[in-house]
Amino acid sequence: MSGAVFPMWVFVAVAAAIAVAAFAVAQLQPGAGMVVAALGATAWTAYVAQRGMRMRARHD
Repeated sequence: MSGAVFPMWVFVAVAAAIAVAAFAVAQLQPGAGMVVAALGATAWTAYVAQRGMRMRARHD
């Protein structure tokens, strides 16, 4: 196992999805896109960190 939680393309795809969602929300409500971007990035980071801890716990 390489130690990676996900392949790099998954991180790129999620970043693009968060950016598109933030852009769409910002078109409807100015300023709200930044909130969507911050919450999306925080949620994704928390998920990846939690999954990484679970994967390391299983393989240690």
